[in-house]
Amino acid sequence: MKINRVRYLKGPNYFSYSPTLLIELDIEELEYQPSDIIPGFNEALMASMPSLLSHTCSPGYTGGFFDRLKRGTWMGHILEHIAIELQNLAGIEVKRGKTIAGENPGIYYVTYSYKEEKSGLCAFNSAVKIVESILSESKPVKIESYVAEIEELYYANKLGPSTEAIYQAALKAEIPVQHIGDDSLLRLGTGSRQKFVQATITSQTSNLAVEHSCDKQMTKDILTNCGLPVPIGMVASTLEEIFLKADLIGYPLVLKPLKGRQGQGVMTNIKNREQLFNIVNCLETEGESYIIERYYQGSDYRLLVVNGQLVAASMRIPPYIIGNGTDTIQELIELENKNPLRGDDHEKPMTKIPLDHSVSCYLEKMNLSLQSIPEKGDIIQVVGNANLSTGGKAIDVTDQVHATIKDIAVSAAKAINLDIAGIDVICPDISKSFNREELAIIEVNAAPGIRMHHFPSEGKKRDVGAAIVNYLFKDRTEAAIPIIAITGTNGKTTTARLVSHFLSEVGRKVGMANSDGVYIGGQCIDEGDCSGPISARKVLANPNVDYAVLETARGGILREGLAFRHCDVGIITNVAEDHLGSDGIVTFEQLVKLKRLIAEVVHESGYCILNAEDSNVAKMSSHSKGKIIYTSLTEQNGLVKEALQEGAVVWYVNDSGWIIYACEGKKERFLLGSDIPITINGTAKHNLANLLQALAAAYSQGVTMDQLRERALCFYPDSELSKGRFNIRELNGRKIIIDYAHNVSGLAAIFDTVKNFAKRRVVSVIAGPGDRKDEDLRKMAELLSKHSDILMLKEDDNLRGREPLEVAKIMKETAINKHMSKKNVLIVPKEPDAYREAWELSKPGDLLLFFYTDFDYVTAFFSKIAKPTLN
Repeated sequence: MKINRVRYLKGPNYFSYSPTLLIELDIEELEYQPSDIIPGFNEALMASMPSLLSHTCSPGYTGGFFDRLKRGTWMGHILEHIAIELQNLAGIEVKRGKTIAGENPGIYYVTYSYKEEKSGLCAFNSAVKIVESILSESKPVKIESYVAEIEELYYANKLGPSTEAIYQAALKAEIPVQHIGDDSLLRLGTGSRQKFVQATITSQTSNLAVEHSCDKQMTKDILTNCGLPVPIGMVASTLEEIFLKADLIGYPLVLKPLKGRQGQGVMTNIKNREQLFNIVNCLETEGESYIIERYYQGSDYRLLVVNGQLVAASMRIPPYIIGNGTDTIQELIELENKNPLRGDDHEKPMTKIPLDHSVSCYLEKMNLSLQSIPEKGDIIQVVGNANLSTGGKAIDVTDQVHATIKDIAVSAAKAINLDIAGIDVICPDISKSFNREELAIIEVNAAPGIRMHHFPSEGKKRDVGAAIVNYLFKDRTEAAIPIIAITGTNGKTTTARLVSHFLSEVGRKVGMANSDGVYIGGQCIDEGDCSGPISARKVLANPNVDYAVLETARGGILREGLAFRHCDVGIITNVAEDHLGSDGIVTFEQLVKLKRLIAEVVHESGYCILNAEDSNVAKMSSHSKGKIIYTSLTEQNGLVKEALQEGAVVWYVNDSGWIIYACEGKKERFLLGSDIPITINGTAKHNLANLLQALAAAYSQGVTMDQLRERALCFYPDSELSKGRFNIRELNGRKIIIDYAHNVSGLAAIFDTVKNFAKRRVVSVIAGPGDRKDEDLRKMAELLSKHSDILMLKEDDNLRGREPLEVAKIMKETAINKHMSKKNVLIVPKEPDAYREAWELSKPGDLLLFFYTDFDYVTAFFSKIAKPTLN
């Protein structure tokens, strides 16, 4: 077996709305060996992974997958199920998978859900190794090492608990969220509405407040000035000062680093000078300052404040071991650290108890060491604080916090000016009213961990992640700029340009990504085909953008999925046969399903704009949660008539050529279609169809009719507003049309537009895309030969897997066999040469059609031949 390609479909995709791994697999000779004819394979697999018996598979019942094995299924499908189950055995809950056969024998597209990339791919590689081992040895395989590797990769690379809680809360609230970089930075929201969160520090958090909270003495000074309760304490920088100030404060006391974090180096309940000596003897005091303060008897509580509200509270218990009379303290800690709930750092609900210098120091104060053997039943605290990061446990006490203590916590957060703060207090009973003699604020923490509240050892889970998200945004509309997504076979770029043109106004910046580039407020920040998710994310991440207009092509969806979970307006222009046979999309029905994804992700508060004249597009209405708006070039369309009767929104062209907006039984005339420049005096029906959908989109977003009329009349099909889309040049008695049409339906639209143009001859210059089927290339050549007097065949710079001149020869042969004489079908491989030769062959009165691949070649042609700039 051989893996040809791996793709991580991060956004909504052809197979699922959630992240999906797609693996193009060649099972080679196993194509002829389904599972029912491989001796002993099924038995060995089920013995290796008996949990596969729970898989329902397509039959839909428990054991369905095993029945498929017995009846015979292919290795791609088997690997899909193994990869899913290995992840589940590693503690990664995933379910969905699907395997489809490719066009060529042995090729399968295996897809399944994943939550983290490295562990997700490891699951498949492990599945391959398990299967190969069974095939070679004909006996069960031990899978424990594979599961352990997947688990290790997952926890090493996944988001930390606090970050993941916020991430999941944002998803639940339908607020766009993206993980940035390799650390814990999240961007919530899009465009001009975006905000950031790193750990639990937000883009609203004061940097000065963070600095103050990190300086424990500064924190105490600020709180003291507010009259809030803090322990009496002093700062010491030398050994002599530590002992001197300890005597002044009196025992018991607490010793902690002045600028420590996560409880590191904190030593509590130091009862006398001897214990202090033992601890100090272990400390690295060189260059370090410490706070020495009064020790308060009571429990350790963490109170979590978000935006002036107490949202969670936990009682924290320091890590301890219970002696058995046999094992050392170190062995007992190692045993506790095998608890599956404990992991390294913050990867699991609890952290492993450290076996480091701080533990040795803390034990030292009790004249113990890691090698001491406690008596059976002895309970020994092994770390001097109760932080989760040093192995502590948390018990939820949110509902028990007395109102007066809530006020103390909220006041402390406000005093430091932290929007999100973890307030650490010591008191005997948090359910009792505040008593100054018994309660003290020990610390005020910026970036407080929220793991303890989401995964308490005891008590109710508290969704602090949701509280943080709700603080940043009231709802989705506050967070997400409107997204207008356009897909289809033809017309996407023109429609996107029109929508952007209609939405643009002073004080409102539109970001657009299309097949020509990425534009922010009219400024091009990237060139080339930018109709995929990478370019879309550039628009959505730009802090200046108020509206996102995103051309969404099939290639980007297949490579990576969508760059967004929801859009506010989804436009599907049309669906025609194109690109079939690549990336697993081999049938027209599959292509329709792929394009339908935009309709499916329209938010329930949004609009789905469908071309009623394309039956395959019109049927997508049942797959969208958005409000359906039909567009049509004729009011005689059955769906349009039905929608008008129901009072639905429709944009159409009436029998007199007027564009009509209809809603709730009322009709309003917009403009005559022939008066709008983009329609080329009403002859460019494809542009008129694009215009209707763009008008519907812009009007749904609040652009007024008068504004739309004004902007429609000033949108010209020139190289400034609509580069490369039916641009017309008059030169030396010839008319030259530049367009990007590159499939049968696109070419048909161009020829339909120019059929009434006055012309002597038609000279067409075109290259067939190398990634199309031979049959599609022949259809293009037949259409070109029918409408062209001279056909000039060039080649793309990118042959897309074809041999040099292979495509041109296929098209030339077809054109000659159909309608054209041999002398009028020429192959000129290089695009610049083809334009020049077509020009030289032309005569006044001719119409030249330049179907370009690279617009720069067109620009270069006119700069040499015509000198003036291209319109």
